[in-house]
Amino acid sequence: MLHEDGSTRRPRQGARAVLTSASLRAVRGTLRTFLDALCVIAAYLGLLTLGYGGDAPWVCLTLGALGCAQQHPGLQRFLAGGDLRRRPILRMALLMATGAAFVYATGWGPVLLSGLALVVALHMRLSGSRMWRPGLALAVAGAGAGQVAIALGAAPSYLPVAQAHAVALAAMVISTLIIRTIGLAAAERDEANEATLASERRFRALVQDSGDALAVSDADGVITYVSPAVRRVIGIEPDTLIGSSIVPLIHVDDLPAVRDLFAAAASRPGHISRAEIRARHVDGTHVWVEACMRDLTADPDVRGYIATVRDITVRKAHEQQLAYAASHDSLTGLVNRAEFGRGLDVACETGRAAVLFVDLDGFKQVNDRYGHDVGDALLLGAAELMRTAAPAGSVVGRFGGDEFGLVLPGDTADGAIALAERILDRMNTPVRTSAGPLLLRASIGVAMLPDCRSAGASGLLRAADLAMYDAKRSGTHRFQVASPTQVAA
Repeated sequence: MLHEDGSTRRPRQGARAVLTSASLRAVRGTLRTFLDALCVIAAYLGLLTLGYGGDAPWVCLTLGALGCAQQHPGLQRFLAGGDLRRRPILRMALLMATGAAFVYATGWGPVLLSGLALVVALHMRLSGSRMWRPGLALAVAGAGAGQVAIALGAAPSYLPVAQAHAVALAAMVISTLIIRTIGLAAAERDEANEATLASERRFRALVQDSGDALAVSDADGVITYVSPAVRRVIGIEPDTLIGSSIVPLIHVDDLPAVRDLFAAAASRPGHISRAEIRARHVDGTHVWVEACMRDLTADPDVRGYIATVRDITVRKAHEQQLAYAASHDSLTGLVNRAEFGRGLDVACETGRAAVLFVDLDGFKQVNDRYGHDVGDALLLGAAELMRTAAPAGSVVGRFGGDEFGLVLPGDTADGAIALAERILDRMNTPVRTSAGPLLLRASIGVAMLPDCRSAGASGLLRAADLAMYDAKRSGTHRFQVASPTQVAA
């Protein structure tokens, strides 16, 4: 399970362990090569002891040791100039010639021809499966040269010439089948490996160049893999995250959402579950990300939860801007009529609420005389005045034009009347405009109910509106409390 303690870490393989492993492989390869040489020499010495080691034992021993030495990857790399892809046919021809000379010098050339297949197998391992066809051709050439040498008496043979040719033919047929079978199998393996490597290269290129970070973690939230794109998302080096918990990377308020994301992914393995959360950036800030997670713990190639993480900070900012624009007045920053109505509905659900409906007096004349810039300055001044005068928890909105509203959740009649008086009193301070200081004047309607759930939000607002018109008819710059009949209407 995902815990809040982010201290869990997995052991990492150090550089010393990697070097030790490489050194051991090199030592094993060298011992294997010399063991092959010792086995060949020991076998030849056995033949020599039995009197079947040819006419020139020292030549055979020299050729055998030289052939075994040529099998060492280090010598092959030296002959290739450091790159095993270079001079493959020349290197194979040299080893094939040494091997053919050795087996024919022992007098058992026709019998030991199948050993040339080992030369081809060695070079396929060093230079690739493409070497089986040139190797087969060189083996046939070596065998042909050896048989010609036997026929001319230049090479010893413990078999009569006719039998030697027959045995050599059979051995070459067998060697051809062996080389061809090994070659085709190696070619298929190389093609499969190349396809796998190409797929891995494509995947690596897509992952590294993608703007989305890819992460794999276990069920406890311990990261087992993360793509380099994590640098672009949260600015942290991917290597430093391996073996660590994701908990310190998540905003504390979003940890429940992350746990729910793991639970949702685990409940539907293979299906994608999504969550929008905040991740900690290396600079200490938080960025919004969208995490798309799949449970692939049953997949032997993954064995974890794989998540694609995309930075959506810009999108969230746009969404917040749109949400603000949809719910607030663009000039004053107060909530608009629709959002004011939602605030009033919430207040009425609690029972007691009071509403103030404010209409500026003489605003049209100001616009007509001084222009809209001065009118906007008065609207801004009125909005700031009401915002600062209203108690905490109030909803202050602009309905449009010169009309404003205030909701006081749970307030009493005395509190609402005190607020109306405070607003009118503060309007005695002039508002500075480009046309000079101007006074604000307003008519205010006040409506309240101990339990507005019966009349409803719309009824309470309508009563405040009617009371405002009563105040306006009674003169400027005053407030009027809605009558019981207006509230009940």
